[in-house]
Amino acid sequence: MQRSPIVFVLCLLAAGAGAQTDQYVISRQGTVTVFPVYQTWSAKDAGVSFSQASATLSAYMPIGRSMSFSLRSGGAGSGGDVPALGGLADLQAGWTYYWESINTIFTVGLNAPTGKRELTRDQFLTSVLFSNSLFNLQVPVLGQGLNINPGAAWVFPVRENLVLGLAAAYQYRGPYKPREALDEYDPGDEITGSAGIDYRATEAVSISMDVVFTAYTADRFAGSTVYASGNSYWANLQYRQYFREDELILFAGYRTKSKGQTAGAGGLVDEKERLEPGRLDVSAQYRQSFGQRFSLSYILDGRVFETTPSIYAGAKVIGAGLAPTLTFASGLFVPARVKVQYGKLKGGETITGLEGGVGVGFTF
Repeated sequence: MQRSPIVFVLCLLAAGAGAQTDQYVISRQGTVTVFPVYQTWSAKDAGVSFSQASATLSAYMPIGRSMSFSLRSGGAGSGGDVPALGGLADLQAGWTYYWESINTIFTVGLNAPTGKRELTRDQFLTSVLFSNSLFNLQVPVLGQGLNINPGAAWVFPVRENLVLGLAAAYQYRGPYKPREALDEYDPGDEITGSAGIDYRATEAVSISMDVVFTAYTADRFAGSTVYASGNSYWANLQYRQYFREDELILFAGYRTKSKGQTAGAGGLVDEKERLEPGRLDVSAQYRQSFGQRFSLSYILDGRVFETTPSIYAGAKVIGAGLAPTLTFASGLFVPARVKVQYGKLKGGETITGLEGGVGVGFTF
């Protein structure tokens, strides 16, 4: 079951507080965006061929200079050689408050269970496939339970060009029925601690680094403990440089987990082998501005998954894409993205991916 990425926002806030483009910790620019995307993956030799058409609605609203509110939801439908799965996704809301006198950011995230749940067996198999991080689908999961994620990030400016951050968060993950006619599944809660550093080398160059540690309580099904996830470790490094109106971003990140425990005859026992693969992500993005109304981003990235007994572990994928954005004086903007991906699975099978989308947004 894919874990929610909401808690990592705390680490990003902590590390990036000194480098906001509008010079405020809480951005004062509100945004509403609708982004439809079509994604398809194919590995004929491995018996994989599917697509997902999805659309997300996201909104960000500043409230004064110290508070903000955000919303995100959407929906998706499947295609290809998989059982049909479609419906609405959960509604996610976030609240952020910056207490300036103590340099602390307080956040609360909420996942409201509005998405499709209680799936049939065939729908559930499609959902498991779509939630695999190899495919990076825009809507990897439709419905979960009620999740509540309070946290705080402390931001400490060491010097004018150096900011340190520490963050902690707790995520309550409520029970829900992923499959119809079965008992409730209660995923384990999450406890996260993170640290970040943002260093501005020059007016045009900044370097940031984040490290994140997450521990999980045990998952329960039908009143019994069935799985205890190992601890998660995540570290990333980012380099950002401006060339007048253009921008270059280089990123590298690695995430891994320790062995978990599964249900045995006498209770939980250690996994013989770690199932969830470690993952290395690297990317380069260059945004080129053509005046105030049009920009074009060139994207190159790669993902390498550690080889484990898990399906699709050991994959290596590279991708290249373009992301143009057209902006109007009224605040209306039109973002678009097209990307192709190519890789190999651990058995040597070739896998290819294609995605494209055009959205519309408004800033205020």
